[in-house]
Amino acid sequence: MRIIIIGAGFAGLSAGMALADAGVDVVVLEARDRVGGRVWSQELVLGDPRTVIERGAEFVLDGYDHLNSWITRLDLGLANTTMSYYVREPRGGVPVTVAGVAAAAAILAAAAVAAPSSKSVATIADEVLASNSATGAHVDPAAVAAILTRISISWASEVSDLSCRALQGPASAFEPNPTYRVAGGNQGIALAMATRLGARVRLGCPVRGIAHDDDSVSVMTDGGVEFADVVVVTIPLALTSALPVDPPLPAWKHEAWARTGRGQAAKLHVALAEQAPASAVLSVPDGYWTWAATDASGLVQPVAHCFAGSAPALERLEVERDGSTWLGRLRVLRPELCLDEERALLTTWADDPWARMAYSAERWSSDSDDPRLMAEPVGRIHFAGEHTAGDWAGLMEGALRSGDRVAQEVLQAMGRPERQGQ
Repeated sequence: MRIIIIGAGFAGLSAGMALADAGVDVVVLEARDRVGGRVWSQELVLGDPRTVIERGAEFVLDGYDHLNSWITRLDLGLANTTMSYYVREPRGGVPVTVAGVAAAAAILAAAAVAAPSSKSVATIADEVLASNSATGAHVDPAAVAAILTRISISWASEVSDLSCRALQGPASAFEPNPTYRVAGGNQGIALAMATRLGARVRLGCPVRGIAHDDDSVSVMTDGGVEFADVVVVTIPLALTSALPVDPPLPAWKHEAWARTGRGQAAKLHVALAEQAPASAVLSVPDGYWTWAATDASGLVQPVAHCFAGSAPALERLEVERDGSTWLGRLRVLRPELCLDEERALLTTWADDPWARMAYSAERWSSDSDDPRLMAEPVGRIHFAGEHTAGDWAGLMEGALRSGDRVAQEVLQAMGRPERQGQ
């Protein structure tokens, strides 16, 4: 029994580890020259480990049980960032306090709980503000604008497109809970997995198409055709939905993919010339947030980290051109930071041929059954990735959970019990 996994991100590698642990002949094909997919760590200043940045997925939050289990198994550690993902000082536009934004978020979240998921975040906000006028209650419109900006950033999507369920998750929580990263870089998880898998992982091997029948699966690569009994597709949604498959996958699969949002995001990292305290600031008018955080040393990194989410925000910051507009906006937003503007790095994902998106999001037009449909196998082709992870979609935790899930699914289809890794 031979299994091919397409993609060496968190989903593909965790599936590969579980299948290899069970004694299965498995190979992981990765188009890039590195593992990790949309988890990508590097030094902003070459040779300075204090400047390790996350060009992709960043934070380890509450409930990341699978990720923490992998951290333990792979002998890695977590670093407390000192700042909290959940609490950001709003700046720009009409002045508003963190407490005011938290109060507005609670009201919007309560309204979302009572509403069908087919209502958008923007619709809920409009209804709350309309009710505000009708009842004489006071919900600060500036606070609503700030929470809408935060939701849009976190889901890398426009609030008019997002399901109101986005108002019920971490993106609208304000408890100052600890926030972590993997010590030395989140990509360390993927690197450690790949080291253990060894020659089973092949880099620089893009998959161009799949052919399948009742007996086997063929995978077309630039180097020729690979044959397997089962194929597991773990690449991003934008690539999964565009991958040629013969015979074609059923309409219900394509429809579920089409209903799922494909968020767009960018990151800007700028070296700091002077020490700064840990902090987190939200730019309400420009649709991004920026932070300074501690690493495993316990000291604040000499780096200003920035993240922008949604296509309109990226257009305002002109990231398609370069990072100069964003750098100028950051200079105005954070005058207290001493930016070393000669050492800045912009990361975008829409133009990355092996991603074409940041991460998935539940749209108001999504169906509650879409995660199951996207994960549902078709014959000998199985599927994983953060977009299949339901409530954990868009997160490193979701990718890892989906990898574990699909490995168990394949083993059950083979009639073999899962073997625990050592």
